[in-house]
Amino acid sequence: MTVNPSPLSILALNVQAGGGPRVPALTKCLDEHDPQIVMLSEWRDNPSGRDLKAWADAREMHHAGQTDGGTANGVFLAANTPFTQEAVTPKGGGAGVLMLAHFDSFSILACYFPGMKEKAPFFARCAEIAANHTSRPFVIMGDLNTGNQVGDRSEKADRYLCAEDFGALTTRHGLHDLWRRTHGPEAREWTWMSRTNNGFRIDHAFANDAFVRHTNPNCVYDHRPRENRWTDHSALIIRKGLGV
Repeated sequence: MTVNPSPLSILALNVQAGGGPRVPALTKCLDEHDPQIVMLSEWRDNPSGRDLKAWADAREMHHAGQTDGGTANGVFLAANTPFTQEAVTPKGGGAGVLMLAHFDSFSILACYFPGMKEKAPFFARCAEIAANHTSRPFVIMGDLNTGNQVGDRSEKADRYLCAEDFGALTTRHGLHDLWRRTHGPEAREWTWMSRTNNGFRIDHAFANDAFVRHTNPNCVYDHRPRENRWTDHSALIIRKGLGV
């Protein structure tokens, strides 16, 4: 199968409790990156959420939001090209949301994970959906609230729960950690900091072989949203690599 999941300029960002008065700064940051696809977690269906919808409308983007996970926080997806979407949040699995979006030639699972052991059903659903997208280019992205115990948290940071499920996305389910693929096993960056200044990398993008083969993706973080306190997370950006 020859496919080209284009356009490819995807930005994912947790906007922290809907964004509130920080929405203008957040949308200015989004405009500077000029992404073709935007995935926001902790989006809320409230005035701030409607401001983000208005931003997408002003850019003539197609968009959809979901808040079906027992929490005001949800996910919001906006794109320059049309897409269909379906709710795939595991029922009774904790305060989180999963939205599966289908574009013409690839699919995105937009994620906002709960904390603690309530993450386990969300990882199971991710694995199930990935198994149904082995030939079609497919990306899991968003706030997974988890990472590797060695490479994705500072030395004194609390240990992750469900880290084994996080690792299994690669070891059992054959997905590529796109940031780790771009920067190597020794790289360290934090996308969220605790009040005691311990760092965690909890915002991720995992892709299947088909997506990697046809896009050669480059994955980076923009820490300005977190460092400038527009939100408490860094932004994750995927762009198509050279030679594709």
